[in-house]
Amino acid sequence: MKGPSRLSSEERRQAIVEAVRGVFAEKGFDGTTTRELAKAAGVSEALLYKHFPSKESLYSTMLDDCAKGPGLLEYKRILALEPSTTTLIVLVHFLIAYFARGCFKVAEKKALNRLAVRSLLEDGEFVRIAHKRFTDAWVSKFEDCLEAADKAGELRDSLVRRDLRAWFVHHLGFALMLHLHPRVPAVGFHVARDTLIEEAVRFALIGAGIKEEAIKRYYNPGALSLLTG
Repeated sequence: MKGPSRLSSEERRQAIVEAVRGVFAEKGFDGTTTRELAKAAGVSEALLYKHFPSKESLYSTMLDDCAKGPGLLEYKRILALEPSTTTLIVLVHFLIAYFARGCFKVAEKKALNRLAVRSLLEDGEFVRIAHKRFTDAWVSKFEDCLEAADKAGELRDSLVRRDLRAWFVHHLGFALMLHLHPRVPAVGFHVARDTLIEEAVRFALIGAGIKEEAIKRYYNPGALSLLTG
């Protein structure tokens, strides 16, 4: 096994990026010093600066690295599907399950979720960047699917603007993640996690305007659970 001193330059950069997520999540960008970042990474400040000329560059690299999570390939595969009612159902199930199915128990996901929450309580920059890089394509696909559902006669008339429905679905998933995050969930839903996901997906789809008969026809939670682990 390679010892720390034998890491290549690229391996060392990656190790630093992975090590500092928790520190940024705990103290935010402004509240974190380079000394604390170096300590977390197990390197000297001089070596930290060798790989990253500034705290800003390290933070930016960490954001880029967020795009390499385990769900990225599935996310891209879903975005490549043709717009339709069924694709919209897959999109919504994927998002709700990602937030609600215990992904926060993985150290990396826990740190990223803490970063997002802290960002929203402060200047919001981390979340704005994340949305720009990852969710804009999702919102666009969501709206295309609504249009396809409308043409197929599977969309109800609704007073809710179409360009806001994707965000409301996203916020539902994010809120579930927050309430399920504590060791003792903040809300006692009194149902199994998979049942909670299924009910939240149905609620989100109805809110998005999909007719209930279309949801009954196309939504197969058991099959879709294979996509989200």
